Amino acid sequence: MAKLYWDLIKENLRTIDQVPLLWREAVQALLDKEKQVNAA
Repeated sequence: MAKLYWDLIKENLRTIDQVPLLWREAVQALLDKEKQVNAA
């Protein structure tokens, strides 16, 4: 489910604030991981 919300954020169809609290932490972790990979 976190991947689904991550995909929606990547497509600019959702923001992190629109992700349900249940999944928000996991989605934020995916976004942070991607940001670290892209920075390297």
